[in-house]
Amino acid sequence: MGGTEEKQSDDSERRHSTFDLADQLAKNKLKKKKTSGPSTCYRCFGALMDTPYMTAISLSLTFWALLGDDIRILTTNRPSDPAFNVITLICLSFFAIEIVLASIFKKDYLFGFFFVLDCVSTASLVLDLTWVIDAMTVEDLTNESSNGSSAVQVGAFGRIVRVLRLIRIVKIYKAIYEQFIAELKKNLGSDAEMDEWDKDDALAKSDAGRTESKVGKKLVGIVTQRVIILVLGMLLLLPLFTVSTFHMTATSGAYGVDTVFNYFKRMQTYQAPRSTYEQALLRYLYYHNWFWYRETCGDEEVCSDDFMSHPFWVGFAAKDKSVSQLMNLTKVAAINSDTMKAWDKNATDAQYTYMLGSFPQPAMDVLTSVWSTECLFGGWNHVGASLLATKTDYVNYVVKCPSDLRPSERFALRSKATTQDQFNDYHMVFFFDARPFVQSESSNNMLLTGFICIVLCGSSMVFSKDANTLVLRPVESMIEKVNVIRDNPLAAMKLADDEFKREQILKHRASKEASRSVFLERLKLGWVENFIRQSYTYLCGSDEVSDTANMETAVLEKTIIKLGSLLALGFGEAGASIVADNMRGLDSAGVNAMVPGARVDCIIGSARISDFSTATEVLQGKVMTFVNQIAEIVHGIVNEFHGAPNKNSGDKFLLIWRLGKMEMWQQQRLADMAMVAFIRILGCCHSSKLLAEYRAHPGLMQRLGRNCRVNLTCGLHSGWAIEGAVGSEFKIDASYLSPNVSIAESIEEASKFYKVNIIFTETVIKRCSKQMASMCRLVDRVQVKGSKSPLRIFVFDVDPQSMPLTEWYDRLDWNVRQRFKARQILESQKEKKWAAKMNIVKTFVQESVDVQALRDPYTPAFFQMFNMGYQNY
Repeated sequence: MGGTEEKQSDDSERRHSTFDLADQLAKNKLKKKKTSGPSTCYRCFGALMDTPYMTAISLSLTFWALLGDDIRILTTNRPSDPAFNVITLICLSFFAIEIVLASIFKKDYLFGFFFVLDCVSTASLVLDLTWVIDAMTVEDLTNESSNGSSAVQVGAFGRIVRVLRLIRIVKIYKAIYEQFIAELKKNLGSDAEMDEWDKDDALAKSDAGRTESKVGKKLVGIVTQRVIILVLGMLLLLPLFTVSTFHMTATSGAYGVDTVFNYFKRMQTYQAPRSTYEQALLRYLYYHNWFWYRETCGDEEVCSDDFMSHPFWVGFAAKDKSVSQLMNLTKVAAINSDTMKAWDKNATDAQYTYMLGSFPQPAMDVLTSVWSTECLFGGWNHVGASLLATKTDYVNYVVKCPSDLRPSERFALRSKATTQDQFNDYHMVFFFDARPFVQSESSNNMLLTGFICIVLCGSSMVFSKDANTLVLRPVESMIEKVNVIRDNPLAAMKLADDEFKREQILKHRASKEASRSVFLERLKLGWVENFIRQSYTYLCGSDEVSDTANMETAVLEKTIIKLGSLLALGFGEAGASIVADNMRGLDSAGVNAMVPGARVDCIIGSARISDFSTATEVLQGKVMTFVNQIAEIVHGIVNEFHGAPNKNSGDKFLLIWRLGKMEMWQQQRLADMAMVAFIRILGCCHSSKLLAEYRAHPGLMQRLGRNCRVNLTCGLHSGWAIEGAVGSEFKIDASYLSPNVSIAESIEEASKFYKVNIIFTETVIKRCSKQMASMCRLVDRVQVKGSKSPLRIFVFDVDPQSMPLTEWYDRLDWNVRQRFKARQILESQKEKKWAAKMNIVKTFVQESVDVQALRDPYTPAFFQMFNMGYQNY
């Protein structure tokens, strides 16, 4: 044995030196990779841009960029424009900085699809600056159209470009969705009731815990880009194929200007009386009554409420005449006060089909006095009178000149039925207040913005739903499970339980739907359910529950879970590092099972089935069932008490409790649990009705006697061991190698000599609590092979013959669901053993009825007599 141990030591040293070299190479490669990777600054800025605070700021500024101009028009007048310009500049600066940072710190962003769209949408903010709009608005009075300004074309262009800013909504929607999923994952509880299959918690947790894969990001990005191009293309191109009906007929405003100016000229040449001119002017102003628009006429009445613009400034404009010359014209154009009063009274009292309304006194005074308001507009002299020059109940914002309104809020109608020379010499002009139209347009723009946001986000989700349901979600779920197994191979069993619970929830729902279908069929309403189901399938896609269960992705996902569970069962805790190390190496598909071993401090247990050779000869093929029935008890109790079954070699079980870097109280608790686990294993084996059936087996009774029964002997020792792979490239076992493992096996074999069932070394007694140590009996001090110094041997006295069978035992239909429920119960009981208030010795030994039955034959007198004999010995 000495030569063998030296050979094993040399092989181990050779193997360790090889693995140390490989480990050093791997570290150098990782160090080089880290050095060549992104700097800390890059990572910090990249993380900063993805924080919820940056998302919230970007979202707020984006909504302001989309709606701020409309809010400005709806709620304020021109004096408030500088404040809005400042906010717009802040948005412009923020988005420009965001583009620069994203170009530097985000991969595949610079010159990409979203980079171009972000640049265009950010540049479009310039059109929200009022001085830019004023500079682009050219007041060409010579060739001016009926609307009087190019601001309408500029506004239309601005609205088209403003649509491009909606692209940010799609990006921010995705960021908010990821934040929502992260919060949902954090806030959801850890466990749900086992039989409450109606709850959606399990399904919600599985979806929330999923991270988006690279394939998913790529596909979602492509779908989003195509949806954006489709929607923007429709918004930008469809208006080009529409013929406007605005110029099919002349407007009353344009026709009335020529009529009033014609009567004015005829009055000057004495071809028509003054009353004709005054009647024409008043009819024009009252027909488009600015003040009556603020009053709402009845549903069956017709009034100026039907128009979205109304005249507020009337006068003369000239290119060649001076202001004083225009003043002479306005003195003649002023209306006689008696005519004004008579007209206003008649318009108010008469029952016309078209309601003309009335003017307030300040407005009447403006029209009857000299029109002396001077305005320079478009480089031409303008002299006239403003109906909004005085603040009244109707006028909240005083407008003396047309320039007091924004370019988009006004337009001019000028007399056109003249020669160009006459037009340049002087002509009559009416400025219309278009604020009702612009405000209505802004309200509709806000609704359109919201609608386009819904269309963009909804289309992106709908178009990618089928791909997500059928491909991406299963792939991401598989990747998530592989990552979990890679980080902790032992978690594969938990994944299997979660997947089983999900399947049970879906089956429960399907059964409820089937019951509902039967009920509706009895009521002759089955067609209603079929119609709803077909409509849902048509609109939202196929039913994920019923259609994806047998697809290849679902089969592959279940296969991954099963393979992971088999790895966890096959390698155990000792082989977790082997599986994890190989699954972390994604640069190659090669498998390196011979990973370096690691030294661990642990409590080592060895359990052996008594008379196993005889049982094998008698039971023949049924011996596997016999061993597995015992193993189920041994492994289950060891796992419940935070141990790990390692190696099964026929009649022997190697059991490990890893101490790791535990604190002293934790090591003491674990030592108590290891000792209690062996006591409970022995008790369960002798109280099990299933194993008690072998007592009546004829072959066993013949070979072992009439009092034969299933029995185990156990040994427990504490020390270090090397955890790792044992074997070659053809076959490995994950196990523990150490002299301490041999000591544990040796003292277990010594139990036959001492004729006891449970035996401990002093290393375990030193780790356990005083309460547990006081219940153990010192029997000897011996030199064990593998130990440098003699070890004291302790036993925990039990009499298996006095253990009664459990009367409450009932044979269950031991199916997958029952095993799932049993694992859940064991897991909850396992967690309770680390509770601060839990006293392991008191709960599971001193107050245990089974343990008391096992120790009944051992009285205080027996212990006193033995101690006396041991001291004499």
